[in-house]
Amino acid sequence: MKIRFLVAALTGFACAGAWAVADDSPQEPTATIERPARIRLFGQNGVGLTMYTNARCEDEYDEEIEASGALSHNFKALVGKKRPNESIGIPETESTRNLDSRDKLWASPYYAEYPLVPGQPVSLQANIASGSGWSCNRGRGIHIAFIPEPGVDYEGDMIRDFGGGSCGIAIRRVAEDGSVSAVRAEPVAAKCAVDSAKAPELMVMLLEADRLQYRLAEEGAGVDELDNDDDSIEDLQEMLAEAPIAPGMPVCIVATDDTRTSEFGKKLPGLLESRGVQGQVIHGDAKALAAEWHLTDQRPLTFALAEHYCRSVTRQH
Repeated sequence: MKIRFLVAALTGFACAGAWAVADDSPQEPTATIERPARIRLFGQNGVGLTMYTNARCEDEYDEEIEASGALSHNFKALVGKKRPNESIGIPETESTRNLDSRDKLWASPYYAEYPLVPGQPVSLQANIASGSGWSCNRGRGIHIAFIPEPGVDYEGDMIRDFGGGSCGIAIRRVAEDGSVSAVRAEPVAAKCAVDSAKAPELMVMLLEADRLQYRLAEEGAGVDELDNDDDSIEDLQEMLAEAPIAPGMPVCIVATDDTRTSEFGKKLPGLLESRGVQGQVIHGDAKALAAEWHLTDQRPLTFALAEHYCRSVTRQH
């Protein structure tokens, strides 16, 4: 699925404290952006299932999401009230329609859906807590990875066979009609390959009501953040004054109308103009992205998704 956005280069400012007005001329570029991938993960009591995003190897990843249980806490949190299902629009499948069939011995099955950045490896780690002491892979669990494709939906599920003494993780591709097909998964690398450092090509900012997340999107750079308040204005000024923004490097700011009137929102245009980079700025509408990608309060727009948008538009800008 592709979605189309008008991407406006902010080539000037009415004044230092105001956001620029987009040029609506026919030359304004139109970007076609692939929808993020999505995955539905199944959880229940007795099963620990953890997802790692942008998982480059076992110890290097962006985010750890405990979709079921808590592998790091010996499953102490597994027994309790059933979690509600959380959906962001993945089609129903036989697994969701027959979810109640898993509800045996207080299993309390449920599922939760998450957006994924296309092209970034995702790994799933799973294990089982059994009253009989049975465990998966002698307590080490299983750990597999795959690379999601743009606009594609998936299911991730732990498969248990207590009688046969085996377990595994199933990755299924979900079609629009709810049919599924198997996805080939790979082992997770124990060590990350050593890559030569690359020069930054893009600066991304996600402006929210309470904070600004940002990074120069070179290989291996971390995401930094500043509190979006008057006390942090000096920090914002210092960051933008020292940021190595090269001539012609795109600066992509993803924000909503209300955050543009926040403390940082009022300061950013003037600070960018003082750096002489206002002609390099591209603006993205966070609210429009969330609506197009069916994001929810439980699954809001993240920095990784904002960066996916920025990378997509700057490749075509």
